[in-house]
Amino acid sequence: MATESLEELLKRDEQRVEDGFPKKIQFRKILVGSKKIITVPYVEEEKLIHGDFEPTGEHGESLAGHGEGEVGQVIHEEAISEDGDGEDDGAGQGQDGEDHGIESEAYKLGKELSKKLELPNLKDKSKKVPTDEYTYDLTDRHRGSGQLLDKKATLKRVVKSNMALGRFSKGSTDMSKLIVGPHDKVYRVLSRERVWKSQAVVFFLRDYSGSMFGEPTKAVVTQHLMIYSWLLVQFEKLVIPRFIVHDTEAEEVSARGYFTKNARGGTFIPSGYKKIIEIIESESLAKDYNIYIFQGTDGDDFDDGETAIPEIEKILGYANRMGVTVIRNPSSKESRFEKYVKEGGFPERKNLFRMYVLPRREISEEENEESVRELLS
Repeated sequence: MATESLEELLKRDEQRVEDGFPKKIQFRKILVGSKKIITVPYVEEEKLIHGDFEPTGEHGESLAGHGEGEVGQVIHEEAISEDGDGEDDGAGQGQDGEDHGIESEAYKLGKELSKKLELPNLKDKSKKVPTDEYTYDLTDRHRGSGQLLDKKATLKRVVKSNMALGRFSKGSTDMSKLIVGPHDKVYRVLSRERVWKSQAVVFFLRDYSGSMFGEPTKAVVTQHLMIYSWLLVQFEKLVIPRFIVHDTEAEEVSARGYFTKNARGGTFIPSGYKKIIEIIESESLAKDYNIYIFQGTDGDDFDDGETAIPEIEKILGYANRMGVTVIRNPSSKESRFEKYVKEGGFPERKNLFRMYVLPRREISEEENEESVRELLS
């Protein structure tokens, strides 16, 4: 087929407009340099509609959904749970697109936080796992030919060859007269290497007892979102979040349930620790994962430390870091949680355990950032 020039196509497009048809050829400006802009033509095709369906009526109003049935007629019913934590919240239940969007936004936030708060790169505690990513590097060695001469390895081969020929003796050998054979030269060769990365499981533990309503809950979930975002950057998105809530009993919930569950009854903090330990041990997570635990509470507890201290000790045996935010009630100088944590000597073990205390009031963004910095530094 003959190729028409752009001028001829533009003339045909102008004739289309005169005949009452929409224009097809459009132009887009693209910046290709600091001061250089080029104009690129492109064709805009009409959308094809099959059958008798029309997306709009005579006056442009939408006719979508105007099928059989009367207005208000129920065509399907589906039960939902009281707190919105339905059965379809699990992995592989159709939420992939939404979860990927949330993860992308969190990853972006994590990069900003790492730069803004100057957060550290924590040391890996567990082994790395292979990924589907590959790099190409001069890692393999080859004798005789290759991309880059390995001078140290080559010199060793030359010395060995000349020693075998009786041409090398310590202290009296003229290095310029050594014989260098073709196979004495050792080269570095470009090879395909699989990328190995560390992976992490992070447990977010939230007290949702009756006293944790309003600002305390808001501060805790804000900080936990910031921490999760940072860990996504730290472990290059190989992070599995697990969400635990507790009053006098603990349960694992979805992300949506974690951020939306309302305050309830009393408080027994060790129930949350027991649930985390149960998950770690039943799924053998400590073998392949770096483990983090971040907790939010107001510090009120039915326990006096007798149950909690041994459970915290057990958690620290698995974890890279345990960080606790305490939103202290203004009526107390020190919460029960703070007292028994100090009795257990955990605040002195700063490489594993961190605690940050905030007063119960409206907490600013700067205070949340300072709390995150303290828990991770």
